[in-house]
Amino acid sequence: MASRLPQLPNEPLSILPLGGLGKIGMNAMLIGTRGRYVLVDCGVGFAPSTVIGADKMLPDLAFLDAHRDKIEAVLITHGHEDHIGALPWVLPALDPAVTVHASSFTTELIRHRLAEHDLWDPSQMRLFAPRKAFNCGPFQVEAVRVTHSIPDCQSVALRCEAGSVLHTADWKIDDEPMDGEHFDREGFEALGRDGIDLMLSDSTNALAPGRTKSEAEVVRQLEQRIIAWPGRVIVTLFASNMHRIRGLAQVAKATGRRLVLCGRSIWNHLEAAERDRIYPLDRSLILDIENAQGLSPRESLVVTTGSQGEARSALARAADGDHDLLRLGKGDLVLHSARIIPGNEGEVHTMWNRLASRGVELSYDRAIHTSGHAQRDELEELMRIVKPKAFVPVHGETTFLYSHAALAKSVGIPSLVLHNGERLDLSARGTAASPLAQSARADIDLTPFWNDGPATGDEDTMRLKERKRVAWNGLVLLDAAVMRQKDGTADVRGDLRIDTRALYVGPHDEHVRELRDVALRTIRACPAGTPWSEIAEALKSSVRAAARRSTDKRPEVVVVLHEGRLA
Repeated sequence: MASRLPQLPNEPLSILPLGGLGKIGMNAMLIGTRGRYVLVDCGVGFAPSTVIGADKMLPDLAFLDAHRDKIEAVLITHGHEDHIGALPWVLPALDPAVTVHASSFTTELIRHRLAEHDLWDPSQMRLFAPRKAFNCGPFQVEAVRVTHSIPDCQSVALRCEAGSVLHTADWKIDDEPMDGEHFDREGFEALGRDGIDLMLSDSTNALAPGRTKSEAEVVRQLEQRIIAWPGRVIVTLFASNMHRIRGLAQVAKATGRRLVLCGRSIWNHLEAAERDRIYPLDRSLILDIENAQGLSPRESLVVTTGSQGEARSALARAADGDHDLLRLGKGDLVLHSARIIPGNEGEVHTMWNRLASRGVELSYDRAIHTSGHAQRDELEELMRIVKPKAFVPVHGETTFLYSHAALAKSVGIPSLVLHNGERLDLSARGTAASPLAQSARADIDLTPFWNDGPATGDEDTMRLKERKRVAWNGLVLLDAAVMRQKDGTADVRGDLRIDTRALYVGPHDEHVRELRDVALRTIRACPAGTPWSEIAEALKSSVRAAARRSTDKRPEVVVVLHEGRLA
């Protein structure tokens, strides 16, 4: 991959967001000093419904490849897909000597993700633990434990001669964590005493007032619903939320039910937790959906994937009656214990409608879910604890970023809103009260990459515009057998076959007949000696124009010309 982009700078301290700003997902941030960089998180984004032909969005792989000599390490804060999911594509674009630093449970999730792509190399991994300083590329790093909706989450403070950057990653303050691992206020207080020049912090709930509800309170609310229900209960949630699954295992035991797990991704996270020995669950209480068919409804507490209505997820398939092992109907209660990610509302509501048509009782309310992200009171509390010299909001829609920046300013911290591809070069420590006072901003034209199964590339390589055009306008396939007359006159005649896809053809295929007539006239109008490439272009133009007149669409026209007999 050849570089088409400016080089990364050799400034005292620089940050460059590759993703995660202005939209949810694909979190990736380059942080560097004197031309040596660390990539903090390496997440995947999920393609919006307007993109046809790709399901994952990736950071700019060409940019990373072009600057592989300056990127020395990857530092992962936790194991959610929007923080580790792009590793199978990013690591091959980096220098083979690059090291990947992660905590123990996160490493187990990375192991699974990379092994799927035949990329797992344990020699590349470096484990770190909270409160223990370690070297990562040009920085000395210290991790501080935070609470979130997945175990083993860390904020990271990166220090070098030029200054210090605190990247909180995703966090909230849960004073009643299910695993007993509390938000480390003392660790953040120590960072604040040592001094933080720039703080980058999660903005997902920057518009939400108050504080985030504890995970333990959600489990108590779920237990009340489960105790009161006489039949089978199905809880759908994010597979990574091992805290809630642990709580549901306790609820199952207390209510005389068996915990039934449905969905491969739930088992993947459970197995990672067991390998890491952080989440011992009583296996005698847990069954796979395949082994739970003999249970009565009152004996079952099913935990399933599909909270976002994903087409091939277990719950969506059950709603369609397409799941052989999870068959839902009257007497079943579905507790939707997950936030609907913006953009997924249509798929979720469609799934709900199908569940309702099967007689399933559905419950979705705030009491049975809580966010993994801090709300405004928590955001302000952490700012006051750390007291950074400057603040840049990350992780969130543009509206969230500006709201978070305004909150920082309200407590006296200079702040700046950046966008993906907007590099910020900071002044060296001691040259100003705030690093932003002598900072410089520069735009870099980043190109998102896309993935669709085995195919990965930029928009042009993946033919995304073409796929969208074909999906909207349809396709015309034109096969013409042509032969010039023996006397060399200007008449070109041919046999011709037309087929269409995803295009309205009218009653009794009347529009197809019109297209065929137009194509024949076009062939016969070509002068003697017209090159076949020009005949093909003339056919594309005339057939597309005819289709637009009759259907108001501009279909993609594929023309195949070959020697044939006279019509």
